[in-house]
Amino acid sequence: MVTRTSRLAALLLLLATAVVWLDAAAPLLVTEYWPVPPDVWKGTSTFTFPEASDPGLQKNGDLGIAFSGGGTRSATLTVGQLRGLLSNKWLDRVRYITAVSGGSWAAAPYTYSSTDPKILLGELLQPEQLTKAVVEVSPPRASLARSIVDSKLLAAAAPDIVKIAGRSLLDRQNLAIPDQARSLAKKFTAGSSDETYADILGRIFITPHVPGGIDKAYTWHEAVRNRIKELAPSLSVGDFVMAADDRPFLIVGGSIIYDHPTYDFPRLIPVEMTPIYTGVRQQYGDKLGGIYVSPFAYDVASAGAVREHTVQVKGIAGRRPFTLADMIATSGAAPLLALFRGQPVAAAGRATAFFPTFNHFTIRKDEARQTVEHLLHGDGGFTDNLGVMPLLARRVHNIIVFVNAADPLKDNPAVESLFWPLDRQEDAGGDRSMNYVFDHEHFDEVDRGLQAAVAARGGAVYCGRNWKVRANELYNIAAYDGLNICWVNNQPNPTWVGKLPAETQAMVGSKSFKNFPLFATFGQNIPYAVRLTPPQVNLLSQLAAWTVTNEVSRRTMAGSLDPALNLPR
Repeated sequence: MVTRTSRLAALLLLLATAVVWLDAAAPLLVTEYWPVPPDVWKGTSTFTFPEASDPGLQKNGDLGIAFSGGGTRSATLTVGQLRGLLSNKWLDRVRYITAVSGGSWAAAPYTYSSTDPKILLGELLQPEQLTKAVVEVSPPRASLARSIVDSKLLAAAAPDIVKIAGRSLLDRQNLAIPDQARSLAKKFTAGSSDETYADILGRIFITPHVPGGIDKAYTWHEAVRNRIKELAPSLSVGDFVMAADDRPFLIVGGSIIYDHPTYDFPRLIPVEMTPIYTGVRQQYGDKLGGIYVSPFAYDVASAGAVREHTVQVKGIAGRRPFTLADMIATSGAAPLLALFRGQPVAAAGRATAFFPTFNHFTIRKDEARQTVEHLLHGDGGFTDNLGVMPLLARRVHNIIVFVNAADPLKDNPAVESLFWPLDRQEDAGGDRSMNYVFDHEHFDEVDRGLQAAVAARGGAVYCGRNWKVRANELYNIAAYDGLNICWVNNQPNPTWVGKLPAETQAMVGSKSFKNFPLFATFGQNIPYAVRLTPPQVNLLSQLAAWTVTNEVSRRTMAGSLDPALNLPR
């Protein structure tokens, strides 16, 4: 007897088989690659980053802005901080945007969306204008802020749940299906499970702002896309989404979670994702790192012939290319490390199945090494939660770091690890034992400076001048002098609260705004994992914008960074 369950399984099989047969043969493609010498950090070799010659970036100043991790709290703060920088007329002076975890959930769509930035980021309002009616506007007027409110992490997973359910039904039902068709269907229904988390985040943060951003490969601008097509003519213009004009160059941080044979815990390896290239800057043995490749070729079945800085790769049949959704999911997979707690990757088992997994290949002595398959990729915050390291690797001399954390600065190991070598952490926070890049004395200097800035009725902003950057092997960073760095910290600000209308001040002190502005990364509004309410998003983003636009903060930053940037005061 044919049951309803059997009919459902057969339908799922038909759909899955059709999709697989459409792309049964993976194409052979040629991509550029860029080898990175492992001793750049020693100063004995140099590396020129591919974007260095981009004329659009050359007109921007030597300024990088870094947005830390912190889930939807950081995404909200990032929206507000970008809003403030836009209001300051500083964004067109920025060469680099780096982002980690929740910061990337806002920075990536900002980079790729063609929407007017004023609509994307929303209007800057002074605290006196934030009446209860304005704060409670739902949905928020900023289109990026609406994505944060929509981040319930539930319904968007439905298509992947169907695929997984289809695989389960195929396993349970005794249907008369040809073995080849069954095999192909299983490959389709099971093979995409590691895209589930990416699809969830992509449909929330990418799709509303970047059409095609969760299905198509991404690149930088037309010249880069044309170079890709020159090497791989079978790819079409429509296969790519491109960054919006006049945006800074985006660098998103992630981590590879790698079981190393000589360690009893996973190695956490920093990986960079940019519009031109993706990869690991330092070498890890003979199998990992030391090269960048075009993003569309990051996750491939195999790599072959190598010549003149190009390599032939074979795609994975039935699998999409590396997308913006994969980028933000890799960077924002904070729950993943909690599954390990210092144990080998295998110990986590099926619990990791829905998180990003990609194949990785490298090249040594002009020969492609065998692909390392199914490498788990996790949150950028597992290694560098501030997004500072990519800027230091590029010898940027002016940096604004947005520390969008929920902890005081002195209780934040992501910050502390830059000033001292910390012991390896065994908890879900990651391993920041090799992040040391700044002299010890600067740590207390920053903490005191932030408190003094708030006491002076400004935002929590402190700038240091002419710092020395120490060499760092893990991130392959060479030492250099003359860094000007501004720290912008997420912390309570009595001056700003005191300017709010009385009814809004009462809202800030209510139970629904518990811990404001230090909202929890997870579970601020139970039962939702990361969702913030419209009033929470509206008010937090406006505080973030005010922090960089008030007269005291603006004057501090403009006066501390290189005068050649010509930052309007």
